[in-house]
Amino acid sequence: MDPISLLAALATAFGIMSADAVMHADSVNVSLYVPDDIAKTTARGDVMEDMFISKMQEISDVKSYFGRPNVQSNRARTLGVVLARALKVEDFAAAVQHTFGMKTASVLGSFSKDDKEGKVQLVAMVRDPDEPPFPLVIKRGDGEPITSMVGRAAQEVMEHLAPYITTLYLLQKGDESHDYTQVDDLIGRELVAYASKSHAKERASVLNIAGIVALHKGNMPEAARLFEESDKADPDLLIPRVNRAFVMLATDHEMEVEAYLKPTIDAARYQRAYVLLAAADLIRAGAYMSARRFDQAEAALDDAEYWDPSSSIVPAMRAEVKQERGDVVGAMKYKGKASANLDNFETFPELASLYYHISWRKGEPLRRNELRQEMVRSVLTSSTLGKPAAEAPKAK
Repeated sequence: MDPISLLAALATAFGIMSADAVMHADSVNVSLYVPDDIAKTTARGDVMEDMFISKMQEISDVKSYFGRPNVQSNRARTLGVVLARALKVEDFAAAVQHTFGMKTASVLGSFSKDDKEGKVQLVAMVRDPDEPPFPLVIKRGDGEPITSMVGRAAQEVMEHLAPYITTLYLLQKGDESHDYTQVDDLIGRELVAYASKSHAKERASVLNIAGIVALHKGNMPEAARLFEESDKADPDLLIPRVNRAFVMLATDHEMEVEAYLKPTIDAARYQRAYVLLAAADLIRAGAYMSARRFDQAEAALDDAEYWDPSSSIVPAMRAEVKQERGDVVGAMKYKGKASANLDNFETFPELASLYYHISWRKGEPLRRNELRQEMVRSVLTSSTLGKPAAEAPKAK
């Protein structure tokens, strides 16, 4: 272990530097000031700051294949932080974060009243280590609850500091409301911001999410086009190719899947991208199931299980294979295993094969992977099948 890594480990162990400094790709420190005259008509400063941070955390808590930022208040003072201040090691923590390629952003703001209309407003400076300081002014709308105003401000800050995570958050909200206007708008702005070749990786990630949004809208041709454009922007990303293979399967082009995925799987092995490997093998298995080549489907599921031994999707698909082969006992066995593995059930919005059900039957409509709900329904159904007829209501 090199000296700075050893020092970082010791500092973390003794609480001098929080584990978040090493474990999280990004962190955001927030400090907001609310003068007494505004606090009297809205809320105390600590309450306003908590509302702001709560919204930022709600956004950053969205699950992502690439991780998510850590949001914290400057008011939080752990023993480790106090000790760090006493030992004057804050610069050391910053040096360690810089060495490991981590970013620590900050939001410093103050609530005030607009000179012209007397409306409450938040004036803040957002500092991102990679970009110049970003000024932010958010005014309270007529009759707008203070919680709504603070939430809008927090979302705008996250759009600047963590646009990718915010895009995933707005995608989730769009799913709930069936309105993708906000996520479409943010994707459009991000594609403009990342237009240059120097931002090819960021552009590729945004294009991949744009493809996922197209899938949510049921526009398969557009999804395929966006995944291909994402792949061209950054061939090392791999995720768009796995998603393109998913569209092939969903549009009944299962015979093209194996050859298309082979170079992607080879590259993923080199990158040790185990989640991607499992996701790709699930699509391969679905393609073989669609062609009714069940031996090869089970071999592909063996590969998926190798990369993700605790998967609940793999045994669920094995149950479908057994069901197709008329093996009811085997199907029930694997349904039980899928149910037992539900605690490990994970989906990532970037990966279609982990977000959607593997649609391997011809003409099967695209639908969200609701394995947890399906297993619960299956258990409830099977528990009622064995009840004696005497428990049913008697006819008068």
